[in-house]
Amino acid sequence: MSMAIALPDPPAEPERLRENAARLRTTSERYELLVTQALFAWSLLPGAYRAPEADLLHASLATTHPAAAEISDGLISACRALERFADEIDDLARRRTLLADRRDAGPPADLWDESADGPAAVLNDRRRDEWASGLAREAADLDEAYDDASRRCASALRAIPDVAWTSLAAWSGPEASGPVGSISDAAGLALLERLSAERDPARLLVEHPEWAGIIRGTGPAAVAEWWSRLDRRTADALATTAPSLVGNLDGLPIAERVEVNRGRASEYLRELRTRRQALEALRAPRSRANALEVLDRRTERARLDREIAYFDAVANGTKQLYAWDPEHGSLIEMAGDPSTAKAALFVVPGTNAKAEAFMSEQPITRFADWQVRSGGASVVAFTVMTGPMPQLDKNLLHTGPEWNSMAVDRGPEYARFIQGIGSVQPDLWTMSYEHSYGGAVGSEAEKNGGIVDARFLAASVGAVGPFEPNPDTTYFAAQAPDDINRYYAGLGLGPAGFTVAPESIPGVHIVDSGIRGFDMGAVIPYAMTGNPGYLPAIVDQSVDHHNALMSDDESVNGKVLDRVRSVLDDGGRAS
Repeated sequence: MSMAIALPDPPAEPERLRENAARLRTTSERYELLVTQALFAWSLLPGAYRAPEADLLHASLATTHPAAAEISDGLISACRALERFADEIDDLARRRTLLADRRDAGPPADLWDESADGPAAVLNDRRRDEWASGLAREAADLDEAYDDASRRCASALRAIPDVAWTSLAAWSGPEASGPVGSISDAAGLALLERLSAERDPARLLVEHPEWAGIIRGTGPAAVAEWWSRLDRRTADALATTAPSLVGNLDGLPIAERVEVNRGRASEYLRELRTRRQALEALRAPRSRANALEVLDRRTERARLDREIAYFDAVANGTKQLYAWDPEHGSLIEMAGDPSTAKAALFVVPGTNAKAEAFMSEQPITRFADWQVRSGGASVVAFTVMTGPMPQLDKNLLHTGPEWNSMAVDRGPEYARFIQGIGSVQPDLWTMSYEHSYGGAVGSEAEKNGGIVDARFLAASVGAVGPFEPNPDTTYFAAQAPDDINRYYAGLGLGPAGFTVAPESIPGVHIVDSGIRGFDMGAVIPYAMTGNPGYLPAIVDQSVDHHNALMSDDESVNGKVLDRVRSVLDDGGRAS
């Protein structure tokens, strides 16, 4: 009877599991190293390789970087799960060995003498049966323990988080009506399809923060086509559950983005007012030593009041937000009605542009607002800040306007903005008004496919060379005779400066700014004496004349305001 008791075999060989786990660990380490080396080598390629497909090829590999670390982490997690499984099987093997020894030793010896009269034989048989039953139960328990270990291993493997690219492989893919134009579009569309099918897309975006970058890299035309296929209920649900995504995604209808951002502003207002109340609730410092703290509180209170006033205007519809991503540093405000507009003006501010500049008493949107007021219902205008811009009051030596890296970073973002407007309202005639550092952003956008009908380079730094003007774009340039940018126009080397001066662009139309030049009261004494004490006044005036081209004051900037309005009128009528 004892020989009939079968003991369960282990579900796997521990040593083989450990060998495979070791291979996974080695693969993980090599994979992460190889991807890092490949991306480093690839990052050097754009400087040496210029071709139409170069940017797409670079982007296709660069977008794998967020997934690379997750894939490596997933391999390590799988390795640990297999190693734990091997340890559990080893522990259970000792139980199995003890059971096998007891089974092979046979049933216990008879306890009662069966030669005497009585129930000795029955008692001995019952004892052997109990031994066999107990052994069988322990064998069943061992079998269940093996199953439990297998389930724990499988559960640990299933718990390894999805990676964007493995998720894409498992997903059926976007049901596009036409062929997908690029690898990045395919990735972004697949993620958008995944999000639109989920009840809680916000959760997925939190769990996979790298998805937002992949989605932002999707071509606006592809996004517009995807959105047009969504039923109204799905689109509304996505706007409600993932408003930050919808409110900042190029290729979505203008009015829908503005409405979503209006709701986001209402939510943000509650947070701002709570912070304002908490600031008021703080006790005033009694010690004179805390005077700086009092000053800091006043400054913060004034800043909060400006921010509250701005977002209150957005929430009540006085102002219109086309995009707002505080984490990335982008804010795009719209003026006018796109449904009646014939022409669109994109105003790109330059150095010192930041969110607070939209909220000041003299907001950075004044030039755009003037054009909408003057153009009636025929013009819609956007003041565009797609991300961080150089600041003179920050780390000037590393992030000042003398460096062209921010222009290179903002260019593709501005290109997607332009393409986004074109994908939803292709009949709009478009003009880009680029002030100061914004001119370099516009030039980089043009290199990345952000094509407009006209570009107006207002006191612009120019472009990072090489730069070839687009044959379908008309170029205008204006700056004061003493504009600060004239001191270094066309100068640059590598990451510093801008080698293409705005007035040197072939075919550019030079526009009289109407701004007077040098103050002879300071220039003549300096020329005669060489006294550097006169220089601050000269430079200050050069900066004032530079900034004047963003003014809505007709007495200061009237000629440029009128010329832009005239170009918009002509373009709108021709569209």
